[in-house]
Amino acid sequence: MKKFLFVIAIAASSVAANAQTAIESSKFFDNWYFGIGGGVSAPLSCDPMFPLNGMGDITVGKRFSPIFALEADGSALFGSHTANGVRWGMNANGNFNAFRALSVGVNGVTNLSNLFGGYKGSPRAVELSLVTGVSWLHCFTPKESDKANNYLGAKTGFAIDFNLGSTKASTIRVEPSVMWNLSRPGNSYGNLAFNRQGAQLSLGVKYIFNFKTSNGTHHFKTYDVGAMQSEIARLNAELAKKPKEVIKEVPVEKIVEKPVEKIVEKTIVKETQLAPVVIFQLGKSTIDASQKPSVAMIAKYMQNHPTSKVLINGYASPEGNPELNQKLSDARAKAVYDMLVNVYKISPSRLTHKGLGVTDELFDENDWNRVAVFIEQSK
Repeated sequence: MKKFLFVIAIAASSVAANAQTAIESSKFFDNWYFGIGGGVSAPLSCDPMFPLNGMGDITVGKRFSPIFALEADGSALFGSHTANGVRWGMNANGNFNAFRALSVGVNGVTNLSNLFGGYKGSPRAVELSLVTGVSWLHCFTPKESDKANNYLGAKTGFAIDFNLGSTKASTIRVEPSVMWNLSRPGNSYGNLAFNRQGAQLSLGVKYIFNFKTSNGTHHFKTYDVGAMQSEIARLNAELAKKPKEVIKEVPVEKIVEKPVEKIVEKTIVKETQLAPVVIFQLGKSTIDASQKPSVAMIAKYMQNHPTSKVLINGYASPEGNPELNQKLSDARAKAVYDMLVNVYKISPSRLTHKGLGVTDELFDENDWNRVAVFIEQSK
């Protein structure tokens, strides 16, 4: 019990140490991997241990977080073996079969390095994971009365991953494990059980390719929540220093003429600059993860003020072609509009977006003028 509490305490301290770091959200087709390899196996009962049998393995998996992955795994044990007077690897007619056993299953992979040490934004050079799973197991035995030879299997073991290169696109995995025959303990039918008489000890080595994700890497990316909040606070302070550009509340008179008995109707629209801004990278109109909280703040404001209507103005910094910058400012305003509508379900009737081309007046730094700003409109 004390050991269990000690492990929980370590895990809790690890989570606390990384509380200011958040994982970027990923799409369904992100963080998939494919592996192929081989190894050797022998009976866990050591009866006899030699000669060892060859093994082949194919794996397809997806990482749902830096800690947990789910994978489909297929293994084949090759060669023949004699135990208790029975030669495994022979079919019921006495002919030699290259396969000793086949196993197809689903494994859960828990990354112990990230669980207890925290995820640092990219995979470590060496990581240790726990592998557990269930499988369908088919054994080739020379018994006329046992033609089906289909059993419930399980797998327990460890995965030692050596992540290669700066991109960590490739991994060499060394995997010592035990393949259990749960429904045939002691080489005879019985209740489900983990029994070494019906198990194989294996040592496998496989090459794993980690497919590229939508964030441009081959793994999960993180961002510093504290740094992001500090950046937002700094930008708000910069806005506060420019009262002539950032107007808290400026009544703007817009005259709308309606031909009703020669009466001119005057409508006064009041515009208010809201504090959050969304900053874009040079030449980009996609919203970085570090800027998404600003959009979330506007969505929360509009949810709390159901009658509010917001104009989204997009800007580009002066570098480059003016025509392209106009299109870029349109795309930036549209990207923010789409996130508010599609992600936060804000009614399109409450939003307007417009690209205003280049500007060098919002901020002294050109990099900060690649923005989308929010204007609340009310009559």
